[in-house]
Amino acid sequence: MIGFIKGRVDTIGSNFAFVETQGVGYRVYMNTSDLGRLVLDDKVKVYTYLAVREDALTLYGFLSQEAYGLFTKLITVSGIGPKVAQGILSASKVDDFLLAIKNRDVKFLTKLPGIGKKTAERMLLELKDLTGPDGPLPESEGGFLAPEGPVSALTETMEALASLGYTQNEISGVMNRIKVTADMSAEDLLKKALQVMARRG
Repeated sequence: MIGFIKGRVDTIGSNFAFVETQGVGYRVYMNTSDLGRLVLDDKVKVYTYLAVREDALTLYGFLSQEAYGLFTKLITVSGIGPKVAQGILSASKVDDFLLAIKNRDVKFLTKLPGIGKKTAERMLLELKDLTGPDGPLPESEGGFLAPEGPVSALTETMEALASLGYTQNEISGVMNRIKVTADMSAEDLLKKALQVMARRG
């Protein structure tokens, strides 16, 4: 799918930007921090995630791989969809969020938009591997991963499941039950996911 877009900033809206490349304008929904860094007519590279639903295809964009990586991790948590994940990135810096996960700071998490106590506790449980004993893990040690790594495979798998008609909740529930390793391809993940789906059915 679309991994990133390089182009000219044509329009900056309240929660999106139009990025024009080769005569095509892509509407990319972005967090407020990234939108504030855009300049009209400047060239930009935006890492993207395509959210697939029955009634819409929505493109979410990020100026850094760190924000992209956190977004793709967040949407694997049951109850957190792309809009809530983007809202979290608008309300918190990546480092501050990771520190809250490391310190098990429920109070910080529940101040984020769309996050109640139960969801915060679920995030602490399901995202605990994002941080090591001394802070965020580097990309090569299982923390944030560049789009060409396992994050891309995970994203591609989730999009494939969505195209097969599974809901976001079903997809999140299944992906949470699969141990993702750095050497797994999207094909490997999809096979495992379908096996888990079959057992649940």
